Amino acid sequence: MENRRLAGLLLPLFSMRRDNDHGIGDLIALREWIDWAAEHHVGFLQLLPVNALGSDENPSPYSAISSIALEPLYIAMEPWALPGMKRRVMFDKDGVPGWQYPSGANLVDYPKVRRLKYWVFRKCWKNFQEDDMLEVLRGEFENWKAKQGSWLEDFACFKVLSDFFGTDVWWHWPEQDPDRARDIARQFAKEKEFEKWLQWVAFRQYEGVRRYADYRGIALMGDIPIGVSMASSDVFFERHLFDTNWCGGAPAEGAYSQDPFTAKWGQNWGIPLYRWDVMAREQYAWWRRRLTATASIFSIARIDHILGFYRIYAFPWKPTENAAFLPLNYAEAASRTGGRLPGFMPRGDDTPWNRKQNLMAGDLYLRMLLAAAPDIRVVGEDLGCVPDYVRPNMRQLGIAGFKIPHWEIQSNGCIMPGNMYHPCSFATYGTHDFVTIMTTWNEAYEQIERARKAGIFQRGVLMDSCPVEKQEIRQRAADAIRLLGWFADYCQIDYKSVLCEWNETIKNSMFLALMRCRSNYAALMWTELFDLDWRLNTPGTVGGTNWRRQMPFTAGEASHMPQSAWLKEIIRSGNRIPQVTGDTWKQKNPDGANFIPFPILATSMDEVQRYLLQTNYR
Repeated sequence: MENRRLAGLLLPLFSMRRDNDHGIGDLIALREWIDWAAEHHVGFLQLLPVNALGSDENPSPYSAISSIALEPLYIAMEPWALPGMKRRVMFDKDGVPGWQYPSGANLVDYPKVRRLKYWVFRKCWKNFQEDDMLEVLRGEFENWKAKQGSWLEDFACFKVLSDFFGTDVWWHWPEQDPDRARDIARQFAKEKEFEKWLQWVAFRQYEGVRRYADYRGIALMGDIPIGVSMASSDVFFERHLFDTNWCGGAPAEGAYSQDPFTAKWGQNWGIPLYRWDVMAREQYAWWRRRLTATASIFSIARIDHILGFYRIYAFPWKPTENAAFLPLNYAEAASRTGGRLPGFMPRGDDTPWNRKQNLMAGDLYLRMLLAAAPDIRVVGEDLGCVPDYVRPNMRQLGIAGFKIPHWEIQSNGCIMPGNMYHPCSFATYGTHDFVTIMTTWNEAYEQIERARKAGIFQRGVLMDSCPVEKQEIRQRAADAIRLLGWFADYCQIDYKSVLCEWNETIKNSMFLALMRCRSNYAALMWTELFDLDWRLNTPGTVGGTNWRRQMPFTAGEASHMPQSAWLKEIIRSGNRIPQVTGDTWKQKNPDGANFIPFPILATSMDEVQRYLLQTNYR
């Protein structure tokens, strides 16, 4: 019987490395990590959204310019994976010109990678059109286009118009009418075909990797953001489905946020709200299309901010105006917006009637999604300001909600033990928006050390009273002691043993406790696994290292690192070994690899040679 208790690794595509990866993670790198996962009993690999990105220098995967289109930068550029590519383009970080290689150690430079990969893509596109040996694939491309519906044509138009007008911020275009914009795009027919070809290649590679992951017994987890970018092909061409007068986001976080705007007003993501009544008249075709596309390449879907299906916090201004509203009070802000202020839409949870309406709406929309893709497993990110009706409804629907151990505090003030978690849940110490758990731990310990140096924490005891000038130090230390005490209870270890810096003993205890909890899913971030104190994203900020962190090693190198062997052991101890493991796969495949999906995404030249001999592909 299949083990439903799985361990996973949060590993964004952009973070992956392989030999000759051309400056960003790609789908051959993903295949290598699938092999790594199978060898180490990791049941699923959790990716961030992979939809088409905007042209920003640090584009957020949660602000995609299409709900369907995939990001071409993740396409693997090798002759056996990219139709029309006749020879390898070697990428040696120590030998290539500076304009071709990302600046900064282990950071993606999106503009430079984009220039390099699109230069290769255009050469391959030319070869694809002209090479007689690719005639069969050209027929496959035409058949694929015919099955896609309107989204592909709209996306291709959006891309060529963005290039023509110099921005993908469509409300800055001189032409705002979708029909007239399509007429303008007709003069760029060849460019539109190029964009469609890139999408075919991307979907083709993803579907091949999905087949390989299924074969190796590894579940690929995709990520569906609650919204799409305001500057997207969906919003421009299907504007009747969106309310562009409001921007979705999250409520204020107060002292929990280091960003002043987020602390005061909340997170303004800039995504438009949905006109659910209009979507209902179209039988929610937009959402069903989105889920169907996701299910074609992933076996698990994580819905980011699933709370937005019940109600969503909204702003009456775009993120570009945040700075202007930061210093204003509520009355001053209302005077600039015609009386509108941030709040939950379409209604809050302030009355029993509103709460009932929100519950009914969320239940309706989520049932619609589950019916659209019945074979995909769904996880819902339900963190933040969570109404008490949400999680019971999610469990009723079979949607696993999140369990952040140090956020699961019972009414008696104690941390909830992992054996009390509902199995329909997803346990982790952090998401892509969090600092690593080692940072959380060490920041707490630093507060205790401050109190020790101030003379108000002695022999493991915090003084009951202290001078006024030390009261803030005492309060911070008290909070830190409480947090580390929760972790001690969660791990069932002695309280005094946690009054220290993060170390291997603490790491082992913390993640072993996570793996042993009752949640069907338990996941680590790759940074936590490999002891790198790096953050993937800091909410409320743009630029910097957000969405750019890359591993300093490949999957093959990681296989020989002690952290991989350690993870395999705690997965075994937590009873999370998947049905198909590296050992069972080897028993079925004594030659090492006799399953090669097309398009091939090979990890060795031996595999490539076998494939070429089998197919006569040159």
